[in-house]
Amino acid sequence: MLAGATDIGLWVNKQLRDLGDIVYLGEVAELKRIAVREGVLAIGAGASLEDAWAALARRAPALTEAWLRFASPPIRHMGTMGGNVANGSPIGDSAPVLIALDAQLVLRKGDAVRRLPLADFYVDYMVNRLEAGEFVQAIEVPLASFDDGTLRAYKISKRFDSDISAVFAALRVRLDGERVADARFVFGGMAAIVKRAAAAERAVIGQRWSEAAAQRAAAALADDFSPLTDLRASAAYRLAVAGGLLQRYALETRPHDALPAQALCVWARPTVSA
Repeated sequence: MLAGATDIGLWVNKQLRDLGDIVYLGEVAELKRIAVREGVLAIGAGASLEDAWAALARRAPALTEAWLRFASPPIRHMGTMGGNVANGSPIGDSAPVLIALDAQLVLRKGDAVRRLPLADFYVDYMVNRLEAGEFVQAIEVPLASFDDGTLRAYKISKRFDSDISAVFAALRVRLDGERVADARFVFGGMAAIVKRAAAAERAVIGQRWSEAAAQRAAAALADDFSPLTDLRASAAYRLAVAGGLLQRYALETRPHDALPAQALCVWARPTVSA
């Protein structure tokens, strides 16, 4: 079963694989629907990446850059967020953001429907908890996850546009005054699956949110991940840049004197007057 085929299509023209029988779902209206209901943003598994990212960015404007840097416009309009999640690539950019937002998957087989937190969906490289005959029907994001306004997403790649991530970080903290009540530090490109950095999260929970706390979280990343070295980045670089992103995040979200994103972005350019 497929909708966009922006990845599976490459199995054919790059790997010369025979896909066998295909059920095309790209025009199933119910699967393409994005709606708010019962306290969640429900994104149908067949909704395009463009529409799904736009819906997320309307509620979390800090996601706009991650949205616009996700592949090219033609791919975003053809591919689906449900497919990106079900594919399970450890360098897919949707899963870190959705896990940071505590999203859950609606899984269906016939009339049987079950829900599973996306954070628990991935088991190993390209292995997930789908049962035989199940498919992803929708992604549900709790609206309350957007309320604190602290979600940020950072993409590190060799090219700024249309490139695969070496590291992708989706970070969110919930503050109680100046202290961290809860944290979601989720990384892609750091392991065989997208996953939360549990040790880094523990390092900051209950602590005053500051650069020092972020540095402790960065030091704990070595307990969470043993990244690979490949053509995109070395293991040492991945750990270093992930730690740097945590520190950048603290500068943007600290309770006092938080810096605007443009003050921390190397891609910012001066305004040119006519």
